[in-house]
Amino acid sequence: MVSTHWQQQIHLAQLSRQSSSPHHHARAAASLSRGGSQPSGQTLQTPGSLLNGNQNGQSTPLSGPSSFKVLGVRRLEGAEGEGLERVQSEKPKDKRQDWAALDLGGQGIRNLNLALFNYQFLDKLYINHNRLTSLPGAVCKLGQLTILDVSGNLLMALPPEIGLMKNLRMFLIIDNNIQSLPSEMGMLYRLEVLGIDGNPLPDSIKNLMAKDGTRGVVAELRDNGPVPAPPTPRDWIVLEDKESEGDSAEEGIFSVASYNILHDRYTRVYGYTPAWALQWDYRRESIKQEIISYDADIMCLQEIDLATYEDFLSLPEFSEKEYTGFHWPKSRAKTMSEAERKKVDGCAIFYKESVFKLIDQQPIEFQHVAMNSALLVSDKDSLKNYPDIFNRVATKDHIAIVCFLEHQKTGNRLMVVNAHIEWDPIHKDVKLVQAGLLLGELQVMAEKFAKLPLPDESPMKGQYTSAKKIPMLICCDFNSTPDSVVYQLLSKGFVAGEHSDFQGYKYGKFTENGISHPFGFKSSYANIGELPFTNCTPTFTDVVDYIWYTTNSFTVTGLLGEPDKEYVSKVIGFPNAHFPSDHISLLSQFQFKKVNAG
Repeated sequence: MVSTHWQQQIHLAQLSRQSSSPHHHARAAASLSRGGSQPSGQTLQTPGSLLNGNQNGQSTPLSGPSSFKVLGVRRLEGAEGEGLERVQSEKPKDKRQDWAALDLGGQGIRNLNLALFNYQFLDKLYINHNRLTSLPGAVCKLGQLTILDVSGNLLMALPPEIGLMKNLRMFLIIDNNIQSLPSEMGMLYRLEVLGIDGNPLPDSIKNLMAKDGTRGVVAELRDNGPVPAPPTPRDWIVLEDKESEGDSAEEGIFSVASYNILHDRYTRVYGYTPAWALQWDYRRESIKQEIISYDADIMCLQEIDLATYEDFLSLPEFSEKEYTGFHWPKSRAKTMSEAERKKVDGCAIFYKESVFKLIDQQPIEFQHVAMNSALLVSDKDSLKNYPDIFNRVATKDHIAIVCFLEHQKTGNRLMVVNAHIEWDPIHKDVKLVQAGLLLGELQVMAEKFAKLPLPDESPMKGQYTSAKKIPMLICCDFNSTPDSVVYQLLSKGFVAGEHSDFQGYKYGKFTENGISHPFGFKSSYANIGELPFTNCTPTFTDVVDYIWYTTNSFTVTGLLGEPDKEYVSKVIGFPNAHFPSDHISLLSQFQFKKVNAG
């Protein structure tokens, strides 16, 4: 008995073979839009209708809501680069795009001009029933494509770059001479319909398609394909020579790492990652090897639970380096049993006891601060006038932690902060409020720390006379890009109360007076214009992680550079075999600035 999945393959092949006339799909869409009948031969159905089993009724053209553009063969044939000027000149000046589907089917085309791949707004492309013997890897430039039909050609292979087409939902390769599928197609986590009939593919692929359908084939390619070559190591960027001379040059030098390690409970959404590479045992080992190799004097990890924190501290490699630390889970842990509490992610600061000694450590729970401090309202009775504080900020359980340390060799003191704030771009007001609450609490703590006595022999005596004189580092996943208002607040020191990111919500003093802080912060990576990205997924790749420092206290002397560009160009996102998190790690080297003893 033929399986349901293979019945779909037969149905797709039948429809494809009936669609060989020139511009079949464009003509079908035009006819239907006028309320007329379809041209001879049915048109292919949308992925949704096929997945819902609607194979017998009248089919829906793959054009969907998109308008078609029909181009003649001459425009797209010829030597590489021909037609580029035409393509550029057709871009509307007002950026309006009236068509997003292109039908070049049934034209007898033998070669594709690379100018075609400048049409990066396309979401549907039909180059079926031509005479193509190869598909250029440049097809991956059409990153918005949801439907690609190359059926009825003379293709013998598919380019590995096809795996970079992260939005592809339907891919038809029916009736070609393709003998194998590139393992890179395992990255096509959104692919719902793959038409393969009429190709000399291995029986193992055909049997898998019949048994488990498109998703089964993609999973097989993803999980059992060869592991790609690892990236080249990230470069170490030297920014400035050490301030001191002679044997004391290294005394005020220390390194700080920051890394969102991706909590195990959040890994279910990464459908492009091999299942084995998402297993915690595999990722744990990779994370462990990476952070141990950095040998950082201070390490700040986000999305780390108590069980993992205790596990890392128990490792011989951590003991050898004399690491100790401080961990605090997200606020939800308060309502859980001890066993469940250990699985709640939070923030951890590790530091070498041979380099730093602890003076104090404290958590900052944004829920608690919003409801109990005077940063937003003068007294608790006033909270009832600001329901947005209850409904938007107090419902989030993000946290930060603070360690007040003293450098063993120099006597310098510093506050080390590790923070993780709201991720959802819809809640940009909450991000801003949480950042404001963090800075407000840090000012309160710094004022307290400034009053702590120093030993009589300390060279720092008389240096920490106010909050803004306390050296401070903030390692964070701020879920905010360098053009965001949160970045502006940290770097500029002020955001007006009427800023649009508050989105019209009322947050007491923050929206009435604005948010300000006295610290002169700079992102360590701003010294090289920030990294290209710190978070890399198919739907978002940008900078959201930072190591901020007070510029009156530190000089940045070195930075860990960006990941291998060539490697990154061949993947659609992290995590994967070589990057165990969707974030990359940051590593900065600092030197205390010279001070005059009091």
